[in-house]
Amino acid sequence: MDGMDVFAFAVSKAPKSVAALLEKLQIPQEDIDCFVFHQANRFLNEKIRKKLKIDASKVPYSLLNYGNTSCATIPLTLVTERQEQLQNSRMNIVGCAFGVGLSWGSVYFSTENIICLDLIEY
Repeated sequence: MDGMDVFAFAVSKAPKSVAALLEKLQIPQEDIDCFVFHQANRFLNEKIRKKLKIDASKVPYSLLNYGNTSCATIPLTLVTERQEQLQNSRMNIVGCAFGVGLSWGSVYFSTENIICLDLIEY
């Protein structure tokens, strides 16, 4: 696949997917505590974040420590970057993944005081 075509695809589809999800569920963007995107690269995700006008503090990254972890990005990022919040409060979260075969999808979910085990690194 051509890198620029994939980039254009993700920058086009991901923001529309997130916006459509929130609209369908009638949830204001301000009510979301955390937006977690598949992390192919930070430049791409920052384009998506800015297109959606999401405050940077609501978009955690695990990319620097773990690289592109494909479909594991969303749970990995939540556990490594938001563990304390997940364990001690209620969180409204939007996840958005895109990539393989030019597919994409977004999900909304809430958590409250969940148990997060520490990440085990070998």
